[in-house]
Amino acid sequence: MDSGATDHITRELEKLTARDKYNGGDQVHAANGTGMEISNVGHSTLYFPNKELHLKNILHVPRSQKSLVSVTCFTKDNDVFLEFHPHYFSIKEQATKKTLHSGRCEKGLYPLRLSNNTSSQNK
Repeated sequence: MDSGATDHITRELEKLTARDKYNGGDQVHAANGTGMEISNVGHSTLYFPNKELHLKNILHVPRSQKSLVSVTCFTKDNDVFLEFHPHYFSIKEQATKKTLHSGRCEKGLYPLRLSNNTSSQNK
């Protein structure tokens, strides 16, 4: 998860459960200023025991080194908030404050482990 990302990004087309070819001229820019082409735009769903959460408008960028989940987009689209702690993070429902998911901090990053239906994957 990335609090500085303005969009969700993945280089793995198979992670998009629904997708359309991108025909615009925009590019994603890396921290060093390098522009990368957007090939597709799609969506995916995160399945948790009591709720499904959605990743909308994911940019498929084949040259991207990492997949990123935009904290801003994710929280707005799902009415949730995130808590970041030194060793873990939590995703909580906005209305009830109920924890929907938690994960561990790994090497300074907060990876979101996705499971599409029953198989676990990295995002």
